[in-house]
Amino acid sequence: MKKFFSRLLRFFAGSAVCACCGADLYDHPHFCESCLRTLPFNNGPVCNKCGRATEQAYPACLECKADMPAFDAARSAFRYEGEIVRLIKQFKNGHKYLAEAFAHCMVPLLSEFETPDLIVSVPMTESAQKRRGYNQSELLAREVSARTGIVYEGKLLVKTRETDAQKTLTAKQRSENLRGSLRVHERVKCRGKRILIVDDVLTTGATTSAAAQALLRAGALRVYVLTAASVPDKRDRS
Repeated sequence: MKKFFSRLLRFFAGSAVCACCGADLYDHPHFCESCLRTLPFNNGPVCNKCGRATEQAYPACLECKADMPAFDAARSAFRYEGEIVRLIKQFKNGHKYLAEAFAHCMVPLLSEFETPDLIVSVPMTESAQKRRGYNQSELLAREVSARTGIVYEGKLLVKTRETDAQKTLTAKQRSENLRGSLRVHERVKCRGKRILIVDDVLTTGATTSAAAQALLRAGALRVYVLTAASVPDKRDRS
């Protein structure tokens, strides 16, 4: 009973709960101590290009060597495995509040890049966004912008048509699937700028690479990618 009233008082005082397990929070603003010990943070060896978790640090992993991304570098807060898979799926299906928890863990990784001049998000077509109700990448980008003061340009990148899921396609098919699907709305805003692309998950990297190509063609100086999670590189693992 005493524990119940203690929890009730914290609730009315505005105390938060863990975004992962729902436990009361004391130190970290979004995750409890137990989850902080078990969540798959992407803090081990990574590919210096795409930021995927690898067996050892590489300038470019086998995935990048096979199909080098157009962006300068990418980093992610978590490995896309375990509880993070569940949280990402929830984030895409109505749990918009998770943008705050993810962005909190993403922002420190900006120290890996030159300071961006502006932020963009991976766009959805208007019909796709209406079906979901929101663009989860935009929510993340807005949260990163709010925490850093870097301007978010929500209309700069536009998706002109629907594309097939990239995961099961070959590198050549990915390129064909995305060809002409992304364009820059105001090219003048890109010229000479360092631009940060924000997305929820880096899977094959093809979408963010296509977005980077569009930005670079419009005159961007550097393009970086920051995601909540990335699929670890499996190709060099036994």
